[in-house]
Amino acid sequence: MYNREEVREKYKELFEHSLDLIYVNDLNGNFLDASDLTLIALGFDREEIPNLTFIDLLDRDNLVKAYKITKEIRKTGKQSAQSEYKVKTKTGDYLYLETYGIPLKKNGEIYAILGIAKNITERKKSEKKLSASTAMFKALFKEGSIPAYIWKKVDGDFVLIDFNNAAIDISKGNVINFVGNKASEMYKDRLDILNDLHQCQTEKKHLKREMKYRFQFSDEDKYFLVNYGYVHPDLIIVRTEDITERKKAEEQLKDSELKYRDMINNLDVGFYQVTLEGIMLNHNPAHNKILEYEDSESLIGKKVTEFWQFPDDREQYIEQILRDGHAKNYICPSLTKRGKKITVQLNSHLMLDKQGIPYGIEGTFIDITEKYNLEKKLRESEKKYRNLYDNTPFSVVLINTQGEVIDLNPKAEHMFGFSLEEALGRKFMDLSVIHPDQLNKILDLFKRFIKGEEMHRIDVKLQKKDGTIFWTNLQAALLKINDETFVQALFTDITVKKEAEFLINEEVKKLKELDKLRKNLISRVSHELKTPLVSVTGGSELLLTIHGGKLSKDELEIVELIKKGGKRLKHLVDNLIDISRIEYDKFHLMKEQNDLSAIIREISHELIYLIRERNIKLKLAIPDSFQIKVDKVRIEQVIVNLLTNAIKNTPPNGEILVKLKKNEDSAELSISDTGIGISKEEMDMLFTRFGKLERYGEGYEYIDIQGSGLGLYISKEIVDSHNGEIRAESAGRNKGSTFVVKLPIT
Repeated sequence: MYNREEVREKYKELFEHSLDLIYVNDLNGNFLDASDLTLIALGFDREEIPNLTFIDLLDRDNLVKAYKITKEIRKTGKQSAQSEYKVKTKTGDYLYLETYGIPLKKNGEIYAILGIAKNITERKKSEKKLSASTAMFKALFKEGSIPAYIWKKVDGDFVLIDFNNAAIDISKGNVINFVGNKASEMYKDRLDILNDLHQCQTEKKHLKREMKYRFQFSDEDKYFLVNYGYVHPDLIIVRTEDITERKKAEEQLKDSELKYRDMINNLDVGFYQVTLEGIMLNHNPAHNKILEYEDSESLIGKKVTEFWQFPDDREQYIEQILRDGHAKNYICPSLTKRGKKITVQLNSHLMLDKQGIPYGIEGTFIDITEKYNLEKKLRESEKKYRNLYDNTPFSVVLINTQGEVIDLNPKAEHMFGFSLEEALGRKFMDLSVIHPDQLNKILDLFKRFIKGEEMHRIDVKLQKKDGTIFWTNLQAALLKINDETFVQALFTDITVKKEAEFLINEEVKKLKELDKLRKNLISRVSHELKTPLVSVTGGSELLLTIHGGKLSKDELEIVELIKKGGKRLKHLVDNLIDISRIEYDKFHLMKEQNDLSAIIREISHELIYLIRERNIKLKLAIPDSFQIKVDKVRIEQVIVNLLTNAIKNTPPNGEILVKLKKNEDSAELSISDTGIGISKEEMDMLFTRFGKLERYGEGYEYIDIQGSGLGLYISKEIVDSHNGEIRAESAGRNKGSTFVVKLPIT
């Protein structure tokens, strides 16, 4: 994962020159970096970035939205759509930002999110003003349901000049009697109303107030939301919305929330609210008490997996709750702040947003450690008695921590030759059931197992009471009965299996020795043959060069046969040497930058005599140049082998097509022919050692059957060593074949 300095360096141009607000946060909402414009807008210093999270800037609704979008980015790996957020600055003011997130990846994994935001605070304010102004005019001139009044400024005072029908209704017609009256006379006891009228007019801005008011014709106090709308220097429109019922509902809701909060805080059970990703949103004091945190310590923002003994188990828990919508009596092994292991029982349900989409989990939990441990002891006790007396197929022995035999079943009596009465109360090492060769090993394992060290199944050599030697497989478990620890040992007789293993191991040992002898023989013979072969091939070539014109036709044919045979044998020896290098891991490459197109053209030219001799048409579909880093000699060996095979297996007047192209991040070379093709059965023999295809019969006279069957095997090893891929394709007999080689471009 990148640190802050790496992120800043990677996106330096964006941070320093973008006019947008740029920031980077990790997947848990912690800020990693931010541009200077972002810090200025939010009022924070650069030193405060490491301690800055979404929780510091967003209220609950915006925080939930942020975590949901983060989850979507992690799920899709794509840039998010633009979203609006109300963000709290360091000074307590609010900004409105329009932002979207871009996932940052390293090695294919998302590690952070780059945010790009525009400050739309002024636009939002303008929209609100325009919306309010438009709404007031609609209410006044289109028979709105909210009472509205027009005040005109005359000689420094305000005079009521008009109103709407809703104003008539709420005043029971009395408003008509106040037309032409001055505000200073009507509200001489309400300086707040007079001040609001003057402020709206002098500052030329919209004002909104909540106030309590009692009409002269009413004996009931009412609550109103009063909107003062500035129209022009001499005109103000005032809308008065009756919010009495809403205020009462708010008071009731506030009381209800206080009671709910008091109830949650006074619960004896732990209460929590978390996101689906496990980020803590809310909790009560009992939550802290159960997990051994201080009452005043806030866990908001923490990952709840910190409280799970086995964090990976939470995935199964999430699957269950998403499937059922709830989880009842879910047993969760947990950890307290001090590292103490406890067991809690969860009862929880999904929290849904207005669209019914789950965004979190709410629930309670209780500490059931004591109850759970008692039930566990009971289950272990029941298991002990079932295993001992329900005719188990195992030989079972119960031993205390001092090594004394407490119990054993009939199967164990038969296995060891001791009755229960003979073994009871005696230490197992005194019974002489363990072979002397393994006594110290078993005693050491027993001591470590008693201390809690895990022990897997082991094979043990034992002996019966009468001295008969046999082998068993031993597995053991610790049991707690009435606070006392016991070892339950289960034995399975594996004498026959062990004898078979001994025989198999001996045979395997012999086979390995034979294989080693084979490798050495191939390596030694190959190198021994190479020296005389050089003399044979070199001598025949020298004889043809110097004395070829003096030899008769029969003599020339004999020398040519010697030359061809020598070359064929040299090719076989070279292949055997390559096989030896592969088996001894001495097959090394010398990679350099090469032109693959030039290599193909050069090889095609070298084989042109053989191609013309068989009257085959060769087509090259390759670029002028194709640079790639390969071992030239070895890649030439692969291409020569594939092209030679194509020539050998293609009838006269046939065609061979060689194609080379770039495929994403690899070079793809294909050699296609119109020859005999490859059957399904023959496909399995390709690329194997000595996997030579023997094909005879009428119509196949053109096939050159010479060869060792090592060429494709060595070619595959060469391609594999280049981290490449080689494969064969064919529609079947007489339908031609294609060999494809892919090499990575590095």
